[in-house]
Amino acid sequence: MHAIAKWTLGIGAVILVIGFGLFAIGGDSAGDIRELSVENDSVWSGESGTYVHEIDDDAVLIFVSREIRCDEFSLEIVRTDGSSSGVKYVHDRCIEDGSLPEGHGDDPPGWYHLGAIRNLEPGVSYDITTSDSFSAVSEDLIMEIIGGLIGAMIGFGGGSSCICCGVLVLLIGVVLALTM
Repeated sequence: MHAIAKWTLGIGAVILVIGFGLFAIGGDSAGDIRELSVENDSVWSGESGTYVHEIDDDAVLIFVSREIRCDEFSLEIVRTDGSSSGVKYVHDRCIEDGSLPEGHGDDPPGWYHLGAIRNLEPGVSYDITTSDSFSAVSEDLIMEIIGGLIGAMIGFGGGSSCICCGVLVLLIGVVLALTM
């Protein structure tokens, strides 16, 4: 067998093994993916009241029921102890008629994401005044779910591509081995 054929077969085998490895990593990431359940994953639900921030994440995303109009929802948050802090509620933009938030198509079933409370400090109490009932979900949890989806797509896509290329290079190596 010619040296070029041996090298081609070896390279094809390495690419094929890498492809199977990436595919397995993608499958592992896909196993970690779960749906967001606003009811089960919320760190606080309700209307106006006192919220004690007990998680390490410094931001929570605000979700409201689909019956609530985007332009009619309001939320104010201040520290209970009265000291100044950078905590603030950032409302998402609404579509032109004000009924829905921009990007509402990717929201969980039955819920709209209307903004985020930023710069929260662990162990601090906050007074929240709101126009409607809402649920707050940790931003880190949302990022974990999105990261798992992206990891699975990269693993499956990259693994499939490498497997395809590895098989093609192996076939070329076999043809070279038989003809040289």
